[in-house]
Amino acid sequence: MQEEQVTLTGGVVVRGNQGASYVVETLLGKGGFGAVYVVRDRRVKSQRFALKELIGQDKLDRECFLFEGELLKRLDHPALPHVYSVFERKKLPRVYMLMDYIQGRNLNDLRKEQPKQRFALPVALALLAPIVNALDYLHNQDPPIVHRDIKPGNIIVTVDANETMLVDFGTAKEYNSEATTSVVRQVTTGYAAPEQYMGGTDPRTDIYGLGATLYTLLSGQTPPDALVRATRSQGCDPLQSANLVLPAVPLSIVEIIRRAMSLSSDDRYETVKEFWQQLQSHAPQQQEQIPALSSSLFSQPLPAQSRKKESAATVQRRRLVPRLKKRVVLLLALLALFLTAGTGTGLLLRAASAPSTALRTVAPSKSPVKPSATLIRDASIYPPLAALYSGTVGDLMTQERTNLLLTDIKQSQENIHGSFLGLGLVGLFNGTVTPSGRVTFSVNIYTGEMTLVFEGYIKIGGDIAGSFAVLDRQGQRTGEAGIWNVASSGSL
Repeated sequence: MQEEQVTLTGGVVVRGNQGASYVVETLLGKGGFGAVYVVRDRRVKSQRFALKELIGQDKLDRECFLFEGELLKRLDHPALPHVYSVFERKKLPRVYMLMDYIQGRNLNDLRKEQPKQRFALPVALALLAPIVNALDYLHNQDPPIVHRDIKPGNIIVTVDANETMLVDFGTAKEYNSEATTSVVRQVTTGYAAPEQYMGGTDPRTDIYGLGATLYTLLSGQTPPDALVRATRSQGCDPLQSANLVLPAVPLSIVEIIRRAMSLSSDDRYETVKEFWQQLQSHAPQQQEQIPALSSSLFSQPLPAQSRKKESAATVQRRRLVPRLKKRVVLLLALLALFLTAGTGTGLLLRAASAPSTALRTVAPSKSPVKPSATLIRDASIYPPLAALYSGTVGDLMTQERTNLLLTDIKQSQENIHGSFLGLGLVGLFNGTVTPSGRVTFSVNIYTGEMTLVFEGYIKIGGDIAGSFAVLDRQGQRTGEAGIWNVASSGSL
């Protein structure tokens, strides 16, 4: 009988290697074989890490854990948490792995806040691009490393919104000592390939999980479990095509996902690189032009990643909260000062060639006429927006600056809408553009609990810059405000 495992409490000190020691701050997750904590380095108090713990178990399990940690220490990729050390406390007995502590929100939580709980295809592919790169990196290690738990809950949009990261901050897991990999095994219903229930896995196992993740992001539904699919009679696969749920998904993309989720690993794509290339070649052209998140994939050879991650935070909801009135007044004053200075230096110039009126008469007249029912709107007087803009957005209150993406933009005269990614948030936006170049749009977040309201002007050259504010459910300003600036990333 397995003994009850006791987790560490806040304030407990765990001694690491070479005199290092870490103070437990909070518990991230707990399972039958261990736990994951947020810890702080006693020597450098500003440094926080995630400490993964394996409790008890037999000698083989502990040796596998230590071997896995040493293997992961060699990895260096921007979309993977870095492992710093592994150490054992034989008297407890417990084994530990110290790694980056990633701050952000997972795709499963973000998805549930979207309309109909799903992402548009451009956003889904942009979010998955760094994950695909990371998996290709893992699969090309010697021996290959298989993650075995690809799912939306293990993909984090970092607080700086600079990229997505592949993590596994759930619980310590049961080990599998197969020769193809040294990474532990965990089965997640809907995302686990059928071979994971039988112990034989390889890199194609991750392709199944990646295909299932894309299916969920596009359809808003978790796929049926692989064992349920495998035990159904031939020709009655309960996996519903994604385009039946979301008709906008091209049939070619549906077939690519279905092949990635084939019950037989031999029927899947041979490599994650091949799977991604197929998606890119059959997706609408704009997918290839999304900057930052999907550029430079699979360059040959894959470049060495040397950039280390800052110690980050747990997978939790990043809330925008009101501040004290005095601070609000100060920030709004600073914002007004910034915008005034920006206008004076050309940062917020209106389009010089934009017409000054939004109406024109059907028939010319020598004398002035008043607006009447014979007047019609002329679409040509509204500045046309590109389909894609990228730039930055800064929160004056938290002093944070993140990447900002406005993608899949559609325009009908003055009305605009599209997809938004910034401030660690993902959503859809709706707004307007005036003949004078004034652009306004809003993004509902946290299922309507708050609204981001953006306002700006088209500058000479086509860039757009302005300010934003956060409104609560009643439409009142919370005090959260900032500035933003984007540039066109090509006509789609």
